[in-house]
Amino acid sequence: MTFVQAIHKPIDLLMRIENRFIRFLFVGVINTLVGYTLFILCRWVGMERAVAVLVSTVLAVTFNYHSTGKLVFENKGYSVILQFFVVYGIMYAVNLAELHFLAESGLYEWLIGIDGGCLNIVERFSLAHDKVGDAIGQLIVVLPNAIMTFLLNKTFVFSRNKKNQ
Repeated sequence: MTFVQAIHKPIDLLMRIENRFIRFLFVGVINTLVGYTLFILCRWVGMERAVAVLVSTVLAVTFNYHSTGKLVFENKGYSVILQFFVVYGIMYAVNLAELHFLAESGLYEWLIGIDGGCLNIVERFSLAHDKVGDAIGQLIVVLPNAIMTFLLNKTFVFSRNKKNQ
């Protein structure tokens, strides 16, 4: 089996799923891993939270347009790429607000062990608490953001009358 065949086999299986939301969830796992990995890498190389969210979002959106557009909504063109980026611009703002709220809530400090919290991983592994907190925050908001992103894409980007334009 060639590399190309190995890649196309799971894609063919995925395309047999008729429910778009189920397909979105499968594709979303890959997209989320890409976006989350990019975010973590950006934070760990020293980018501030807002810059890390922006850089990882822009890079992930480029990847997501192709995977979501083609595999979930069967869109083969580029006519809706601007709307796709607008949806992710909205999600960028939402994500940034969520992380800010979570950082200010005191939840991070409690979870990661500052002042005797439950996990105590910051002191145990000498980690920067804001970076660990943001990593945990992204995990907390990933599912609600995925649902919101699907609904926005379905409604405003890949609606039936725009399919394959």
